[in-house]
Amino acid sequence: MSEDPTSITFLDLVIQKDEGGKIHTLTHRKPTATNSLLKWDSHHPIPLKRGIPKGQFLRIRRNCSREEDFKAQATDLFGRFLDRGYPKKIIQQSYAFAKNTKRHNIMVPRVRDNDHNITRIIGTYDVQSERVFSVIKKHWKILRADPDLVKHINKFPSITYRRGRTIGDKLISYGARDPLLSNRKLYPNFFRTVQDYETQHVGIAKLIKHFGWNWVGIITSDDEPGEREAEHLIQTLSKYGICTEFKIKILRTYLPYFEELVTSSSEIIIICGTLAINYLRSFGQLAYFLRQRTIILPASWSIAIELIYQKKDDRLDRSLMFAPPIRYVTGLQEHLYTFHPSNRPNDKLLEDVWMYSYYCLSGDNEKNEYFIDVTNFSLHNCTGRETYAELFNYFRDSATYKVHISVMIMAHALHDLYTVLQKNGGKGLKPFQFQHKLKFFLKKIKFYDQYNELCLFNEKGEIPENLEIVNWVKREDNQEYHTKDVPYYRAYVGAFNPSLQEDQQLTIYPETITWRHGKTPVGLCSLACPPGSRQSPKEHYHSCCHDCIPCPEGHISNISDSENCLKCPDGKWPNEDKDECLPKIIEYLSYEKDVMAAVFSSTSGLFLIITIHVSGIFIFFSDTPIVKANNRNISFILLLSLKLSLLCVFLFIGRPDDTTCMLRQISIGVTFTIAVSSILAKSIMVSIAFKVTRPGSSWRRWMGPILPNSVVLICSFIQFLDGIIWVSVSPPFQELDVDSYPGKIILQCNEGSVGAFYFMLGYLGFLAAVSFVLAFMVRTLPDIYNEAKYITFSMLLFCSVWICAIPAYLSSKGKNMVMVEIFSILASEIGILGCIFFPKCYNIIMRPEMKSRRQLLEKH
Repeated sequence: MSEDPTSITFLDLVIQKDEGGKIHTLTHRKPTATNSLLKWDSHHPIPLKRGIPKGQFLRIRRNCSREEDFKAQATDLFGRFLDRGYPKKIIQQSYAFAKNTKRHNIMVPRVRDNDHNITRIIGTYDVQSERVFSVIKKHWKILRADPDLVKHINKFPSITYRRGRTIGDKLISYGARDPLLSNRKLYPNFFRTVQDYETQHVGIAKLIKHFGWNWVGIITSDDEPGEREAEHLIQTLSKYGICTEFKIKILRTYLPYFEELVTSSSEIIIICGTLAINYLRSFGQLAYFLRQRTIILPASWSIAIELIYQKKDDRLDRSLMFAPPIRYVTGLQEHLYTFHPSNRPNDKLLEDVWMYSYYCLSGDNEKNEYFIDVTNFSLHNCTGRETYAELFNYFRDSATYKVHISVMIMAHALHDLYTVLQKNGGKGLKPFQFQHKLKFFLKKIKFYDQYNELCLFNEKGEIPENLEIVNWVKREDNQEYHTKDVPYYRAYVGAFNPSLQEDQQLTIYPETITWRHGKTPVGLCSLACPPGSRQSPKEHYHSCCHDCIPCPEGHISNISDSENCLKCPDGKWPNEDKDECLPKIIEYLSYEKDVMAAVFSSTSGLFLIITIHVSGIFIFFSDTPIVKANNRNISFILLLSLKLSLLCVFLFIGRPDDTTCMLRQISIGVTFTIAVSSILAKSIMVSIAFKVTRPGSSWRRWMGPILPNSVVLICSFIQFLDGIIWVSVSPPFQELDVDSYPGKIILQCNEGSVGAFYFMLGYLGFLAAVSFVLAFMVRTLPDIYNEAKYITFSMLLFCSVWICAIPAYLSSKGKNMVMVEIFSILASEIGILGCIFFPKCYNIIMRPEMKSRRQLLEKH
């Protein structure tokens, strides 16, 4: 029921009321209706197919009361017939007939003659039935002369045939590959000498997988079998990790899919579906597209490809095809040479073959006209020298041999059945009376053909077959087609035997294949990711398509198209290409690899020698006032601690271990503490010395060696005690730092107790600060031997170096951290040595007048 109040639907009519109140009708078509018209390439009789457009146009003419409605609906119907493959001329003729027919004549019911008085002669159809009909027609006048016969048959009788007896609808097919026919419940009497296409699909998938392809396109016929075959092929390919970029159904034209085909990237195209003349014609429109791709064809196309090559067409050149092996039927070639329409005038099929192959005119003008309408080819009178054996090479075609095997199987089954009947006393009985037993004998057929191949039906009613993989290559130097010099050659490049084990079914010889463009096609949605990278799937796209991203730090991939990167084990790191794990570089301050190690060791050695020379000068001039005036013993202790500190530098250079790690920080802490404590003692003694000069000063009792020695001993003992506790509780140890620098293992010392380490530095800083303050306070007091100002400068330099060094030390890692500490040690040592002892040495050596107190007093 329509929602429009001015129209209503009834059966196949739409009844409408216009503004003037008049009633109009037109043909109703459901909005969900599909184009279900019978296809032109169906195997129905030609007159029936020619009558369908005529009847449909007359139906529209009858239903449409207005001319404009008829034209609109006829235009739509015209397009639907074109889509189903009907010749344009036949559609035009049917439309013109309906248009020129008056609607009133169609509306009036036809009055049929009363056929109740017609006598029917019913008989079983036989090849001689036509002769019986001719005899009756020829002698009908004689029969009518009999008065008794005329009473019962007053008109020429109608000859009607009933279906003749068959072998029980037992069918053996030589080419049907639809898997539905393997259903023994639906088709218990169906047998075939080929296997269904499911087996071929496995072979196609394995062939594609063998070459590493994973990106294909599928072209199939626009019908139900083609749709089923394409869907099964897609499912099979998916099981082998192969993606389908597109599936296009083509019958008459591919124009709706033009953009999809042109923009597609797949280089491998698989063709499947129902082999029909309209399907073949569509490949003419696909010629440019197909020439750019590698085509894979199923076995059912073995005849089609020969037809295409006979037209000197190269659109399927260098394609790969699964095909049954070539088999020859003995004596067939010689027998075919006897076939000619001239000696077989009643063979209509042979006449049709001659028309299609040689474009010969037949004696039937209506057939000639129909042929021209359908094929658009012109016909001519042939010479009569054409031979059947030159057509399609039937004598060596695999399908021909399958037909031969089908006939042989049926003959064996009938023979076995007849033999059993004879043995059971059924003499004189015909096998057709025992049709139900024929199926049993067909299932039990087992014999070897002339190629020693076993003919035996399996549980699906099929004879398993081995398939060759052939490469069809067009000969470039041939211009004409000849039987012995064909314009193509079929190169054997492999085989597929489904009866073997899974890994042995496919055999392929890639070096024998002639490829388009001279090289193996890529056949991939995305190029293979090189080693050192991994696949990154694209979102909302085929699983075969991916991007390539480098492996993250610490990971490698050593194969192409890796889905995941592997993490390198501890102690190893990827190389630059990230395709191999190499042992990490062990880094530490080494004499062999680092120039700075040589610089530091040379500097330390140089100043050690200088310190020794300074010690020698002080020892040699130990009795001079300039040496005695600043506490000679404390100066010797300070020089000793400086020498030990310079020697500690060598503990920081080279491969660290637990022993050196434990010694380096504690030894440098203790020796530096002795040095700074000595300087503190000197500062204290300088300050007391100036206080003692006052009459009645109480500081006089602190003069002497006890106070400075006690200061050095107590201050050093505190640092020494910190070192003992540090070593006992949490000593420094060797550590491997594998995280700070990619590709490197930092061999370093872990300080163990962080608190003990920072106490050492803090304590040194405290002593240095106290020394600096005391020395700064007495730097201007008058005394020719006053070294307070030198101590002030040395402590200022010492504190500056370590204040700058601590942030640099904490922000560095590995050998850089070690170099910061060595630099700080050397800078501090040189600062103390240069500020305190170099001026004294200068005065001792360069100013001899300052060696004795007397000379100094005389001068001043």
